[in-house]
Amino acid sequence: MHKGTIALDIDGTITNREHQIPDGVAIYFENLHKEGWQFVFVTGRPFSFAMMTLPKLTFPYLLAVQNGADLIEMPSRKRIARSYLTIDVVEALDTLYEDEEGDFIVYGGFDHGDLCYYRPDHFSPMMLDYLKEVEKLSASPWVPLKTFQIKEQSTFPLIKCIGKEKMLRKFNEKLRTIPHVKTSIIRDPIDPSLHLILITHEEADKGIAAKKFIEKYNLKRPLITGGDDNNDIPLLKVGDIRIAMDGAPELLQNLAHIIAPPADRMGIITALEEAIDL
Repeated sequence: MHKGTIALDIDGTITNREHQIPDGVAIYFENLHKEGWQFVFVTGRPFSFAMMTLPKLTFPYLLAVQNGADLIEMPSRKRIARSYLTIDVVEALDTLYEDEEGDFIVYGGFDHGDLCYYRPDHFSPMMLDYLKEVEKLSASPWVPLKTFQIKEQSTFPLIKCIGKEKMLRKFNEKLRTIPHVKTSIIRDPIDPSLHLILITHEEADKGIAAKKFIEKYNLKRPLITGGDDNNDIPLLKVGDIRIAMDGAPELLQNLAHIIAPPADRMGIITALEEAIDL
């Protein structure tokens, strides 16, 4: 018998500093699933990065990657929906970046092993070292380019701008001139000194992803949602009971019914126990 649905972010919500689900959290999730709770994981991560964490879970679940650009049924890895950007967005972003420091990267997506297209000449040596670390999390080698005239594909799940928070917040205002996109500024899960702007199609949204899963699979309410950063705001908004992690941005905490202890202390367990009691 299904008791309800739990839809959670991954990084900073259910993972520790090594980006892994602690064994105690994995066991707790397994027990909740046996009791009738259905799980949905909704992440800004690409699929290959998510798969470094989630294989600890042996039960079936639903997965939205890159903020909901791809919706995937697990463990079959069957994609049930996608919402991708077009090459026009890449070209518009390229124009906006002409007077900016640094650059952006363009993800190829689930079908291309989560490779990235990037322009090495536009990054400092320090940023190139950072990108090498991020590339290790992809299932396919990245593709260096001189220009973003990409011939291999014409649609993309995610574009990522990388830099310091102050610069990105100012640049995010420019992005409002590009139609049919959604942006969110988050802390970088790899390097805490950096922030990211995640640019997706307007339908690639964590809240929309959760609602699509609920409708397609007739998932039961109550819906418990949880997250730790700005891109989780749409996810929390669709929840009946909402969890924000300690240290999450104020906007997210203001939406929450429950503030969870930090992920390093497996705080999601305490928060879910409280949510289920409610």
